[in-house]
Amino acid sequence: MPPLLDADDPDSLDIVCDVILVDWFNAGVDTFDIRDFREEMELHYREMGRLVPAEIADPQKLVPTLRLLQARMHIVKPTRITGIEWQFLRNGNGD
Repeated sequence: MPPLLDADDPDSLDIVCDVILVDWFNAGVDTFDIRDFREEMELHYREMGRLVPAEIADPQKLVPTLRLLQARMHIVKPTRITGIEWQFLRNGNGD
C-alpha cells in the first residue's frame, strides 16, 4: 500500500499544513505562533524520513509559512499585524 502522503508531491506542503491545522483545531488549540507551526511542519517531514522542503527548512525565513497560513484565512487569522501569532476562527470570531 502506498503511503498516504508522498513527501515528494509538490502539494505536500499544503497537505502537511492542513493536517497540522486540523490536528490543532481538534485538540482545542485557540492561538499559535507561526514559528511553532513551521517547526511542526518540519517535524512531520523528519518523521516521514524525508528531507525538509527548502521553503520551510530555515527557521529564520517565515514568509513561505506565512503564505501557507494566508491561503487559509477562512479558518485562521493573524492576531497582530506582524503575522507571528495566529488564531483559529471559531464561534464567530472571524470579524
